[in-house]
Amino acid sequence: MNKDALRFPKLEPTYAVWLSIENRKIVGELEVRMLRSIDQAGSLSLAARTLDLSYPFLWNTISRIERATNRKLVTRERGGQKGGRAELTSQGKQLLQGYTELDSKVHRFLAGDTPAKGYLPETGRVRPNLSFVGSHCIVVEKILHSLHLTNPRMTYQMVNVGSWGGMTAMMLRDADIAGIHIYDETESKYNEPLLSKYWLSQTCALVRGYKRQQSLIVKKGNPKKINDLSDLLRSDVKLANRNIGSGTRILLDTKLRELARKKRTDFDALTKRIRGYGSEMMTHREVAIAVASRRADVGVGLTSIATETNLDSIPFAEEIYDFLVEKRLRNPYTREFFDVLGSKRFQREVEASTPGITFLRETGRKIR
Repeated sequence: MNKDALRFPKLEPTYAVWLSIENRKIVGELEVRMLRSIDQAGSLSLAARTLDLSYPFLWNTISRIERATNRKLVTRERGGQKGGRAELTSQGKQLLQGYTELDSKVHRFLAGDTPAKGYLPETGRVRPNLSFVGSHCIVVEKILHSLHLTNPRMTYQMVNVGSWGGMTAMMLRDADIAGIHIYDETESKYNEPLLSKYWLSQTCALVRGYKRQQSLIVKKGNPKKINDLSDLLRSDVKLANRNIGSGTRILLDTKLRELARKKRTDFDALTKRIRGYGSEMMTHREVAIAVASRRADVGVGLTSIATETNLDSIPFAEEIYDFLVEKRLRNPYTREFFDVLGSKRFQREVEASTPGITFLRETGRKIR
């Protein structure tokens, strides 16, 4: 045998440092980059743009770490058009310093006492002409695509972080439009109660969107013979769930609470029986991909996405998807967005090509 065949190419050690609680990964490289960028920028919005992340994703990640550690890491102050200020607390700085020192020790050990390089964030990013943050929806994708075709120089971003993330973005004035579908069980209404409950009435308006059909998304032919939500309790069924804070997750939990009452058990006991309940997918499309790739047997998402990805769907609910906007609508691109939404031609094209979407008489109009 040729001795050269036994020789390996040069192999170098690589590593990843995580801080965990009870084997749950809490803080890693990305989370530390977020903390460091907030510390340097003094702003959640600027830190998110520096890292090329959505601010709601950054905000939700920091909040998750705070809940897990039971420590306040970032103080936030609401601001004006340029966004609010944010800075690390002493505990946030302590966490950042502790991780950095640990990472440096590991690096020096592997690299022979060579000091680790510091992270230098990129700068100079420009806010797009139109910023959409909130719940993922294929209709929004079509509207933004239509606007860009009409005006190729127009720039936009669509950040899919769920309804609560979108609402938070409007609170901090870091988005022009937020897509939401949050059901209020006390008032049995979608979206409208939010304006008064979260003090948004003075700054935001609610524009009527459309009805969307939510379904259980399954593989073609439905090999597991899933018929309704009760099948999620089966031991041979694994769920691809949506992220906490998304309207779809809220809707599913509402339906599961109803199921728990029927079965005379509590919600926590019921969800513990659902394999995959703790998974969190950020978009309907991620749910569909998880099902299509056999990482899950069923997911909760839009009928339209199931059709798009050549999967089957079992409808279980219809919801209202609306838009939060700045009350004065100063951004002309926001007006153009709703001009497209209110166009009868656009609505006919969408309903003909996108199953599970139904436009309403008030679509595109301010209702609150």
